[in-house]
Amino acid sequence: MKDYVHATFASTGSWIGNIYDLTLVTYIYAELEKSYHIGLGVVSLLFALGLIGRFFGGLYLGALTDRAGARRVMALSTAGYAIFAGIMAFSPDVFILFSARFVQGIFMGGEWTSGTVLGYEFSPADIRSTIFGIIQSGYGIGYALTGVAYILFLPTIGATWRLFLITGTIPLIIAPYTLMKLPGDKRVIKKAKNKIHLMDYKIPLIKSMIMMSGYFSAYFAILSFYPTVAPSFGLPGSIVGVVMIASSITVAIGFLIFGRLSNNFRKKHLIMAGSLIALAFSWVAMPYFGFLRPFALPGMIIFTFGVGSMPIIPLLLMDRIDPAVRGLISGISYNFGALFGGLISVLLGVIGGIVGYTGLILIIDLTTLVCLLSVFAVSITIKKKKESTSYLSGLSGDNIK
Repeated sequence: MKDYVHATFASTGSWIGNIYDLTLVTYIYAELEKSYHIGLGVVSLLFALGLIGRFFGGLYLGALTDRAGARRVMALSTAGYAIFAGIMAFSPDVFILFSARFVQGIFMGGEWTSGTVLGYEFSPADIRSTIFGIIQSGYGIGYALTGVAYILFLPTIGATWRLFLITGTIPLIIAPYTLMKLPGDKRVIKKAKNKIHLMDYKIPLIKSMIMMSGYFSAYFAILSFYPTVAPSFGLPGSIVGVVMIASSITVAIGFLIFGRLSNNFRKKHLIMAGSLIALAFSWVAMPYFGFLRPFALPGMIIFTFGVGSMPIIPLLLMDRIDPAVRGLISGISYNFGALFGGLISVLLGVIGGIVGYTGLILIIDLTTLVCLLSVFAVSITIKKKKESTSYLSGLSGDNIK
């Protein structure tokens, strides 16, 4: 097989495992409370610690990707987050559990950065957007697989929750595959006449961070609380798990479709369209008004499809920045957005404990309104690539301005 096929397979598989390991712990909060004698407020910080670690991983391992090459960093990062999934499973106390989770998050942040750059740089230019969509679809697939695993372990989860966590080590097999099947770093980075400064890219970086934060905040605001509040607007608990799996698959399909469309349409317009679709149906997915409640299920599916336009943002960014800082800048943008979205989710949880489910639904709807409008507003300001100016002489990449 051609190198780009191996790169796509490895990057997609590693990203599936990344999201699988990120969300796996959210299914066993009750078991962790009992085993470590801690409250829900403490155990719920595990999810946030993963996101915090991802941000630092995007910073350090993103920069390492630019120096050492995406292939080696992705293999290291994939092995790292898988190994620490096993350490979490056997953690004898809370300190080791939480420390392992934070370190796992660092490797997760490094994996997205290096894996995305790996797929991007090995892909032929004419199908790069499609390949990018395939890789990013791993997000929805990984999320869906956690639901499948939970259903399989559910009858004995109280006794087998450690085995449930050990399934997070499966992606470890991707690391040797990556090293054996792919050649060294494919990039040929021309030495710039002037030293590259991160602040030279502050405009595209800030804009991409705002858009990623808007998408992640809207997505986490709804998905994080959907299983808890869905029964309050008439959705049977037995259906909630199926809806979560279906919506995760829909996100993956959205990634694929929007990625394919970006070969023929302006990425700016696709981001605008996706954000408006997600915005219009977020209020249906989380129906505060009674007349919308019969449409909650299709509203959830269409909302998640609109969110599928999110990966176009890092693709747009990588198209327009110097290859020498591609890993670092894309890693900061994506992982900051995920961290911001996670913190918004935590804040909403605190507010929900005060106002109750009905009030929480309204606040979630208002949050998604503000966040998705920010995505739309920023996307309007993106110029055509040929209208942008290069920050460094001799570079072919341009900036989002």
